[in-house]
Amino acid sequence: MNIGRRVVNILKTMLIYELSSQKPVSACQLKAELGVIGTENIDLREVMNLVSSGKYASFDEIIIDDQTPKELLNKFSEEHLHHDEEVRYFLEGKSIFDVRGSSDEWIRIEAEEKDFITVPANLYHRFFAIDKKVKAIRLFTDTDGWQPIYRE
Repeated sequence: MNIGRRVVNILKTMLIYELSSQKPVSACQLKAELGVIGTENIDLREVMNLVSSGKYASFDEIIIDDQTPKELLNKFSEEHLHHDEEVRYFLEGKSIFDVRGSSDEWIRIEAEEKDFITVPANLYHRFFAIDKKVKAIRLFTDTDGWQPIYRE
């Protein structure tokens, strides 16, 4: 199954909006303008099928909770990009992805359990956990994972 194709007309709970104005942004607009895919209510089997299909070289599971070092949280929340797409499937908890829009504005995506987000390569973004515990699967096209490049 192509998860990206399911983005049209299924987002009912994932909130996407322009941060400063709080103006809603549609999932279709987010995909068309920035290449960001946000899909909700995805079954874990679909994600594992993507891994076994060969599209992704590896994956890991990350848990963010009160034991997570502050230095790591700061790395996620500082504006950065990667030369590879960033793909996350949320298993537990609520979180935020902010991505830079075409006019350099922040677009906020609020994600929760069973949400699947793909941020394309070379798009500035940042990540914050809302809940005390967030658990997610990260998928990598390269076995080295993502190397962050921070905005100056």
